[in-house]
Amino acid sequence: MKYHRSGYAKTATLASLALALTLTACTTPTPQASTSITQAAEASAQPPTTVGDPTQVLPTPESSSAGETGAPILLAVPSPTIGGTPAQENAATVPAIEPVPVPVPQTTSTATFPTTPLAPEVVPVTPVAPSIPHTSLGYPVTGTYTFPDGHISFDLPTGWSAKIEQDDYNENADNPGGKENSLAANIFDETGGKVAHITSGGTGGLVGGPVHRTILDSQELSAFDSRDGASHFAFVRDDYPFPEFPVRYYMGVVADFFMTEGPESTSVNSFMIMPNGAATAVAQIDASMTPETAEAWMKTDQYVKLRALLTSLRYAA
Repeated sequence: MKYHRSGYAKTATLASLALALTLTACTTPTPQASTSITQAAEASAQPPTTVGDPTQVLPTPESSSAGETGAPILLAVPSPTIGGTPAQENAATVPAIEPVPVPVPQTTSTATFPTTPLAPEVVPVTPVAPSIPHTSLGYPVTGTYTFPDGHISFDLPTGWSAKIEQDDYNENADNPGGKENSLAANIFDETGGKVAHITSGGTGGLVGGPVHRTILDSQELSAFDSRDGASHFAFVRDDYPFPEFPVRYYMGVVADFFMTEGPESTSVNSFMIMPNGAATAVAQIDASMTPETAEAWMKTDQYVKLRALLTSLRYAA
């Protein structure tokens, strides 16, 4: 069985094919992402797809009506345009743009090493010894100390020190130095313990009672005479007629009238009337010793130093 295609059907088929070719030629391929300016330039320089001859020979519908292909007909297919300009046949090929190398400056890193600054030259400083003893209240002093008014002096044993403080003063007194020269020196040994108390330019008085005295050690001071005569270093034992306070050991510098022994003695105290006011010098010891402990203590280094301190007292007019 033979089938005959009409001329119109053939014409329609050819027209559809021509239209499909035209649409395919006019469709711009999707550009791929370019990673460089050079690749983009190469892509833009490629010639467009060339469509075949726009005039194709197609059979006429009239000749098909008789069942045969008749004289050919011309179907005009417009040429695709790119950017408004018709595509040219046999377009010249644009050479690819070669990439131009761009020089990149090289950075040279220089390692930096920390430098140690030179230590400044240390110039030793030789301390200057003060020409006179320091007299500020509360300032520790060593060696030989002289009270600010210049009258009473004493020598501190090695390692011992003294701190000076304001002493009590009776405003009704008429001492030459006044209150500012009524001072007390607290004496400390090398361990920091307080061992003696010496005053200068003071005021006051004393009261005594009957005792039985025994002098254990004594020495007259050569340069510390008071209004009552010579002064003495003394280490004594006083026995009181009171059961509640039967005995007392005492060590200090005393006036001459206390240098008595026996039951007719008066309880001892350090109180000398000097030209600049009252002076006292007392060692802080255990007042409740026994004869055995007192004898043993007199052989110690502490006793020797205390004795040397008290016997060094001197007065300058």
